[in-house]
Amino acid sequence: MDIHTWYNMLNFVVAQTAETAQQNSGILITGEDLRVIFACISAAFTIAVAGLGAALSEGYAAAKACEGVARNPEASGPVTRTMIIGQAVTESVAIYALVIAVIILFFMV
Repeated sequence: MDIHTWYNMLNFVVAQTAETAQQNSGILITGEDLRVIFACISAAFTIAVAGLGAALSEGYAAAKACEGVARNPEASGPVTRTMIIGQAVTESVAIYALVIAVIILFFMV
C-alpha cells in the first residue's frame, strides 16, 4: 500500500465520525486527527510488543524451571524462587509499557 491509499483510508474513517458526517464528506484530515490516530496506534503497538515479549520470556523461564526441577528434584525450592523473581522482573517491564501507553493516551488524545 502506498501513502495515498493510507491517506484515503484515514480520510474515510474521519469522514464517518458523527461530527463530520453531517458536513461534507470530502473533509480533509487535520493535524489534530492525525495526532489522535497515531497516538492510539502507538499505544496499541507499545502494549502489543511489551506483552508479547513478556509472555514469551515468562513462558521460556517457566519451561526451563520445570526442566531444571525434572533433572534435579531436590533443587525445586531454589529453582522456583529464582524463577518467580525473574518472572516478576519480566512482568514489571510489561507494567511499565502499560503505564507508557496510558500516558500516551491521556496526554496525546
